[in-house]
Amino acid sequence: MEPIAPHDRLLVLMTLNAFSTEEKREAISLAGSVTDWNEFWRVADDNRTAPLVQYNMEKLKIFSLVPKTVRDRFVARSAEIKNANEGRLAVAKKFLKKFNERKIPVVILKGVNFAETIYKNPYYKRMNDIDILIKFADIDAIYEVYEEMGFFCAAELVGGNPRKQEKFSHHAPSFFSRDLKCMIGTHWGLITPMAPYRIDYPAIWSRVRDFKFYNLKVLTMAPEDNLHHLCVHLPYYKAGLKEIADIYNLVRHYGNEIDWSVFLREVAKAKTENPVYHALSLANRLCPVPKFDEIIAAVKPKTSWYFRRDTARKIRDLAILVRMRSVHMARIEKNFSDFNITKKALEKWKYYLLMWHGLLFPPIEDVIKMNAYRDPGLGRRLLGRVITPLKIFRVFSRDLGAKIFILILIKCFVESIWYTLKAPFSRGTEIDYAAFARRIGCSVEDLQRLKDNLE
Repeated sequence: MEPIAPHDRLLVLMTLNAFSTEEKREAISLAGSVTDWNEFWRVADDNRTAPLVQYNMEKLKIFSLVPKTVRDRFVARSAEIKNANEGRLAVAKKFLKKFNERKIPVVILKGVNFAETIYKNPYYKRMNDIDILIKFADIDAIYEVYEEMGFFCAAELVGGNPRKQEKFSHHAPSFFSRDLKCMIGTHWGLITPMAPYRIDYPAIWSRVRDFKFYNLKVLTMAPEDNLHHLCVHLPYYKAGLKEIADIYNLVRHYGNEIDWSVFLREVAKAKTENPVYHALSLANRLCPVPKFDEIIAAVKPKTSWYFRRDTARKIRDLAILVRMRSVHMARIEKNFSDFNITKKALEKWKYYLLMWHGLLFPPIEDVIKMNAYRDPGLGRRLLGRVITPLKIFRVFSRDLGAKIFILILIKCFVESIWYTLKAPFSRGTEIDYAAFARRIGCSVEDLQRLKDNLE
């Protein structure tokens, strides 16, 4: 393994939720030896960890060692995220209060939960939305609350039916507050039913715990289930410190409270050995936890050869691991979303071709990240160009099922042909964004920014 640069090791330490005496001592020593603070900032920002890093450096009284120009970047990013999170939390408190009044059980998931339970810091990272887990039987009551509060649905924005997804998905379309400050992810499942995993939801609900969220009674999953969710939900290529830190910090926080026999039993039932092996191996490389070695060894026999080999490549070099967070898969998904939104033949073809361009010709910087290369020469770059599309297809096929993924690509092609054929006879059915914006009380520019963020 390559030697670890002081700024990389310090960055990892600054993503911890709490410090031992030895970790404090090491962090203070490392801060005095960092020479490339610009790189420290760049990697922290790429990993979307700037607020937590600044918070911890201030707590250890080493933030003043950072050059002012770099400090200013941290401060600006943290202020931006604090502002966004405050607006989101203000709305969340209102709709969660209504759930309380109607006695609707709601589990708070992931970041917003961990901000209160693990990090004790509501601004430790940007929360894209408020994710909740509900019982499907409560979906009508949930929608009544959303309607009462004037929330609108992403499906309306693209001319769709909010209830359509209930037949084939594990979540409702995203709902938004009228001020656009809060997006709500309403889940009755934790992963798409098209994935090759089967989560035992009755078992999860049997283990939920009461949780006070700003004096509101909500629920949290047991630590074993939260950890399982984080492992299964970890994006294969968008796996940076922002995502992985929650894994090792959850285990550090709950410690002996975690029943590892329950965790392994749920993994075996769900057949999630592959994502669990991958996620825990990445977390253990960044922040070694003794129990991780035991659990990784336990799931390894049922982990595929590909996952074992690819994970070993990712964790070989810490400098690569903290720099391999890629959002390219999200770009492809965004083009698919735009394809579904538009009703114009030319735009259908535009987004369809952009999807294929993303599948076959990812940017070279993402090729390097997805293959965990360090300073690759021409030969490795060319090899990466060849094998990366196969890696992308593999991830989509695993997440959606190979048949479903192929059918989606065929459907997009057929739909593009159909809209082309009917274009001369159609007067157009484009969504009137101006009218929609007036109805909900915002600007068309606000709606466009919102649409751009739907991934």
